[in-house]
Amino acid sequence: MEGLSSPLVTTSWLFGQKDPQLRILDARWRGDGTSSRELYRQGHISGAVHLDWQLDLGWTDERGVRDLILPPEQLAEVMQGVGIGDETLVVAYADSDYSGAARLWWALRYYGHEKVVVLDGGWDSWLTEDKPVTKGEYRPPDLPNVQFTPSPQARLLATQAEIIESLEQKNTSTRLVDTRPPEQYRGKAVWTPSGSLYLDENAQTIEIGGRGQMRAGHIPGAVNLHASPTFLDQQNWTYLAPQLIRQKVEAAGLYPEQRIITYCGVGISASLGLFGLFLAGYNDLALYDASWEEWGTDPGCPIEG
Repeated sequence: MEGLSSPLVTTSWLFGQKDPQLRILDARWRGDGTSSRELYRQGHISGAVHLDWQLDLGWTDERGVRDLILPPEQLAEVMQGVGIGDETLVVAYADSDYSGAARLWWALRYYGHEKVVVLDGGWDSWLTEDKPVTKGEYRPPDLPNVQFTPSPQARLLATQAEIIESLEQKNTSTRLVDTRPPEQYRGKAVWTPSGSLYLDENAQTIEIGGRGQMRAGHIPGAVNLHASPTFLDQQNWTYLAPQLIRQKVEAAGLYPEQRIITYCGVGISASLGLFGLFLAGYNDLALYDASWEEWGTDPGCPIEG
């Protein structure tokens, strides 16, 4: 990314861009299957195309584990369909805590596409600064015919097996970060797209949509860094300064020489946490994509709560 020294870009920088190799992606999502599309129709950054993480970029496996990253061939097809090829610079934005943009950043980098940045402040800053907005359906009529070549970077994706091995070996060079709200970390609730679903008093499991029982709690040894309050300014939704993030995470016992694995309910807010850690200079990072969707429904996985 010639001329870019950070994975974050400002609204002023984006407003001045005329590069035909640049593609803006509206990554707002709501988890209900419809409303993110309507948000896009009501208004979006001029020239942006829309991809909803759950609708367009995720899938459910044979066990019922939801919102996993698409396999390489399918993700390549989606990217090519919106004009993103190997040479495209992608600018992702969302709103509020904009975890969807961080998720897209991680997904593209996992598949070897490093030409991706996140718009700091996202949609909120764009509106506040009264920058141009387009309403209605929009797809550029001249999307290029491009080739997206996925090249999975295994180190960026953590698996259940890796985490179990780390726990069994008491490996202190690997640390786990749970980015969910405190009530989920403490075992009082589980994640849903609309927020925390609380368990009945004294209950340890809860029914999740006909798939059976999900346990509540956290992976043993994980530290809780609730993604949005830890990494974002809660007034304007910009990322905190790297030095401040570094202070916060070092206070939790996390250091750059360690391998850091982030997880949450389905890997969404964990992407925001991973991106924030990257900003702070942490490089050996991985996302546990299956997150609590897998760990919480597998009785063979140990939990604390």
